[in-house]
Parts: sequence; structure tokens; C-alpha cells
Amino acid sequence: MRFIAWWQAQRRDETELTRLYRAEELVKPALALVLMTMLVVTSSLLVIVSAHDYRKYFHQHQVLVRQHDDLQVEWGQLLLEQGTWAANNRVESLAVKKLDMKVPEQETIEFVRHD
Repeated sequence: MRFIAWWQAQRRDETELTRLYRAEELVKPALALVLMTMLVVTSSLLVIVSAHDYRKYFHQHQVLVRQHDDLQVEWGQLLLEQGTWAANNRVESLAVKKLDMKVPEQETIEFVRHD
């Protein structure tokens, strides 16, 4: 009895598998397949675009980091140059040579107080 029920179920499954489908029955699965295919293609294109943008922005970042490093080096050189030009002995020697200035004597220095 059990075997007969199983055999009938198998026959029913075979007939469902071998029957022909009408066009109306295939429209929904076909639309779902087309929609899923479009979603996969769109997703893959978006991945490609985002990878391209990442590479572009990473290159731009590297360029800016390189510019920052170059500017830091130049800033350090300018600070050294400023220290050289503003050294006390250089300013004093230029004042004596070009402006004919001299260090005043102790007796000629006067202090002025503002109260």
C-alpha cells in the first residue's frame, strides 16, 4: 500500500515536470530573471565606478601629501634663512657699515620713565 502511494506521487511529479507551460505562466519568472540580471549588472558597474573613484582620490591624496612634504622642507629652509639674516652680529655689522651707527657710550645713555 505504501509503495503504491509513493509510485502514484512519483507519477504525478513526472507529469508536472513534463507538461508544457503557457506563455502567461512564464512571464513572471522571465521578468524576475531580467530584473535580477539588470540589478547584478548595475551593481557590478557601480563597483567599477567606486573603485575608479577610490584610485583617483587616492592618487590626488598622494600628490597633496607630496606637496605638503615639499612645503614643509621649504618652510624649514626659510626659517633657517630668516635666522641667518636676523642674526644679531649681522644686523650690528650692517648698522655700522651702511647706516654709520655705533654703540653709544655708557655716559650718553639716558633712561626715560613714563609714570
